[in-house]
Amino acid sequence: MEYDFDVLVIGAGVVGLAVARELAEALYTTGLLEKNSRYGLETSSRNSEVIHSGIHYPPGSLKARMCVEGNRLIYEICEKYNLIYKKTGKITLAVETEEIKTLEELYNTGIANGVDEIKMLDAEDVRRMAPQVVCKAGLYTGTTGIFNVHNFMDFLYHRFINADGMAGFKEKVVRIEKGGDGYLVFTEEGERYSTRILVNCAGLFADRIAEMLGINYNIYWAKGDYFSINRNFPVDILLYPVPGRTSLGIHLTPKIGGGLRAGPDIEYVEKKEQPYPDEKGAGYYKVDEGKKGFFYSEVKRYLPEVREDDFSPEMYGIRAKLQGPEDGFKDFVIKEETPGFINLTGIESPGLTSSVAIGRYVKEMVKKFL
Repeated sequence: MEYDFDVLVIGAGVVGLAVARELAEALYTTGLLEKNSRYGLETSSRNSEVIHSGIHYPPGSLKARMCVEGNRLIYEICEKYNLIYKKTGKITLAVETEEIKTLEELYNTGIANGVDEIKMLDAEDVRRMAPQVVCKAGLYTGTTGIFNVHNFMDFLYHRFINADGMAGFKEKVVRIEKGGDGYLVFTEEGERYSTRILVNCAGLFADRIAEMLGINYNIYWAKGDYFSINRNFPVDILLYPVPGRTSLGIHLTPKIGGGLRAGPDIEYVEKKEQPYPDEKGAGYYKVDEGKKGFFYSEVKRYLPEVREDDFSPEMYGIRAKLQGPEDGFKDFVIKEETPGFINLTGIESPGLTSSVAIGRYVKEMVKKFL
C-alpha cells in the first residue's frame, strides 16, 4: 500500500507544531491536521506564557525530563532566532513558616531534576529582589522566564512548512481505521488520509482520538481564570505561592507587553464541544468575575499593597488533565499504544515548556519504524 504520509500528526497546538516540525525537518513526509481555522487557538494561546524550570515534577518522570530539557531548548531557539522572551527568574514564596518545608522539598526536587540557578532565600533576600513582597522565605529559580507563545508558534509552523510539511485546517478527524501496516484517517469534511505513523497531539480532545482506535483514557477539563492587575507594581520577577495538590496556585506573572497577570486558579468543568469562543464569538465558558475577591485575597497574602479594585478579568484557559480532583500526580502519556500509533495524552503544564523536547522525543520513537 502506498501512503500519503510517513507521519500524520493530529492537533496543531504548540506540542503538535513542535512534533510536526521535528519530523518534517528529519525529512519524513509529514502532515498536520487541525480542526480549527489555524494553529494554536485553544490551550496553547491561553496560558501564563511561562518557561518553567522543572522543580514541581517527580524525578525521573516525563514531566521532569521534558521540562528541564525543554527549558534549555526554548531559550536556545529564542536566542538564535530572535524570538521574544525574557529570563525573569521566579521566587516561590513561603508566606507562613510552616510552608518553608515545602520550599525545601521543591529545592531538593529541583536539584534531583538537574535544574540550574536554584537557591533558597531568606525573607531579606526576597525583599532585596522584590521589595513589595512579604514572606518568611523563598525559593529562587533563575531559569524560569516568559516568552511570546504566539511568536513561538509562528516560528514552529513556518519551520514545518519550509521543511515541506503539509497542514490541513478545518479538518476535524471523525474516524480512524487500521489499514495495511498503517492508518486511514477520515475527516468531517469528507477527506481521507493514509499514513504509516499516526501521532495524537489533540490536546483537550486527545481521549476522543485515542478512543477511535479502542484506547481509553479519561481526560478532565480544568478551567483556569486569569485577572489583570491594573495598578503599576514594579514587579519584574515571577511570584508563586507554594503549590497545592492540583495546581501551582494564584501566581503573578509579568506580561511581555508590560503589566501583571494573576492566575490561574483551577476549576474542573464539564467537557463541551467548543471550549473557547468560536469565530462568531459563541462559546461555553467565560471568566468568572465573582472570583475577584478570591484572587485578591490570595495575592494579598504576599503582596499586601494590592487592592481588590486592581483586578479585572482577562481570560481563561482549559487544561487537559489526567489527574482528577482527588488524584495524586499523573505523568504525561507519550507512548506507542498500537504499532505505529503514538499517543500523547494529558499534556498539560509543563507541556508548553516541554514542547520542543517532546518533539525530539517523538522523533526518536518514529525512527524505530521508518
